[in-house]
Amino acid sequence: MALDLRKIQYFVALFEEGSISRASERLSIVQPALSAQLRQLETELALQLFDRSAQGVRPTPAARHFYKLATGLLRQLDTARQEMRDFTERVVGEVRVGLMPSICRGPLSRILADYEARYPDVELKLFESTSGSLADLVLEGSLDLAVCNPPTAQSRLLIQPIFADPVWLVSGPRRGLEPGRGYRLTDIADLKLILPSRRNSIRRLLDRHIKSGDIRVSRVMEIDGLSATLKALELSDWSTLVPRMAVIDELGGDRYLVNPVLRPELVSEIVEIHPPERPLTLPAMLMVDTVRKALFSLGPAPRRGSARHRKK
Repeated sequence: MALDLRKIQYFVALFEEGSISRASERLSIVQPALSAQLRQLETELALQLFDRSAQGVRPTPAARHFYKLATGLLRQLDTARQEMRDFTERVVGEVRVGLMPSICRGPLSRILADYEARYPDVELKLFESTSGSLADLVLEGSLDLAVCNPPTAQSRLLIQPIFADPVWLVSGPRRGLEPGRGYRLTDIADLKLILPSRRNSIRRLLDRHIKSGDIRVSRVMEIDGLSATLKALELSDWSTLVPRMAVIDELGGDRYLVNPVLRPELVSEIVEIHPPERPLTLPAMLMVDTVRKALFSLGPAPRRGSARHRKK
């Protein structure tokens, strides 16, 4: 069965508008022509896609499933057109990117140096914030994409996994832990832990392990900000748990004690997010690729209780 691309576009418009009149206006065609094309599509699929009544049209379960397939196909076609347009040209344009604080504190300098050297004609705009805030900015159109932890409140975004980074224990020098050694968190007595707010995905992960007893804490302080959290550690015996990328350049230093976590297994999932109706441009796709390469260059997490120093 060969599906007409035009009919698929008509179907997507009607599904999103929820009205034949609004869909026909969006598509700049008359309503009878739109209705006829959709009836032909239903015949070709041998499925009813919409329930029609005097109140309007309502998508059937089959339509909701077909919508996912149809929008995926249209995104792929848009991406293909963009890539072929830019294939023989230098990469130009603008890309607005949101990044989580751990990336900004860790591999950001390497990301920017690599991207600027390869694509000097792209105007790059960066914004640092937490995953929830970045998701809101992507949805409203202020950002083209974001690289962050998976947001929990935004189901409308496309989410593409990029990297899984282990979460490490970072402590002030008065904590007295052996630098670089891997620890089970249940073996650390009197663990005073600084946590981010519950809007942060790592906080939700840590709360689950605290509730189950995998992490035992004697005191908790809440600071919503990575830079402020690390500053609070410098002269204290408090600790925090952050993605490895944020502190990998601190190994061997004297400001913090940095330790891999052996138990429980804590991982920060890093994803790229953007709206399905706005496919990534070529500059945006190249930025995602640059970020991915920088994260994978961090290498696998140290095992058996040892930590390796990574040179800047």
